[in-house]
Amino acid sequence: MKIFNFLRTYIAAIYAFIASLCSIVSLILMFVGDQTACLIALVVLCVGFAALIYGILRGINKVISDNSAEDYRRISSFCIFQSNDGVKSTFESFRMIQSKRLFLTHIPYKFKWTGSIQPKLSSTSQIIEDIVHYDDDMKWDEAKIKFHHPLKYNESTVIHIKTENDDPDHKAQPWISCRLDSPIDMMSFRVLLPYKDSSFNKPATLEYKELNTQIDGNYKPIETVPFDMGNKMYSYCCANPTAGRIYRLRWEK
Repeated sequence: MKIFNFLRTYIAAIYAFIASLCSIVSLILMFVGDQTACLIALVVLCVGFAALIYGILRGINKVISDNSAEDYRRISSFCIFQSNDGVKSTFESFRMIQSKRLFLTHIPYKFKWTGSIQPKLSSTSQIIEDIVHYDDDMKWDEAKIKFHHPLKYNESTVIHIKTENDDPDHKAQPWISCRLDSPIDMMSFRVLLPYKDSSFNKPATLEYKELNTQIDGNYKPIETVPFDMGNKMYSYCCANPTAGRIYRLRWEK
């Protein structure tokens, strides 16, 4: 019954088109030679098959799109920040996603570095292109993450983004953040600061704000995260964080 409803909804119009086309062509074939008639019939057959395949793919894509408003499902996010001297740093983000489209070729990426020198973006798994930096501090910079091979429906992959940062004038702010447009299973932060003095032991603050607010400001504290003096790092992990928020881990520079 479901297959019948699918064919009636998405294939019926194409079937009617093919039937009408065949009726018209059959009249034309009465006035042409056998060789020309065979050629025309072959062309019509190919066009009919192509139209049928297009209708089936369009119908499947429609059903998939109706089942999910998002192009992909976010599963987990793991963010790592490391600075060996307090000037140069790297930020790496590993995100597991699952495609919710028939074929997913790319996804958008939003980011913001608060320093005066724009970071260098790269990836070991995907292609980073169409990078746009905005002078407005209240507007997210943008890039496109392109897959080497399109993801099929329900296929999962790990997205990797790395930024190399330079902060010679110490303008950059000491925090990392994670945007949660939709629910995820796991969110993790790790901040490695080997340049910190051996006596440093100040906790970081985990805070959040709603997605529709400005990039900076209006954050609300959630909890403090202790500093691991032995490894000189902060580490935080949360299962099923609330979606629709930007989470930020902020420490003393």
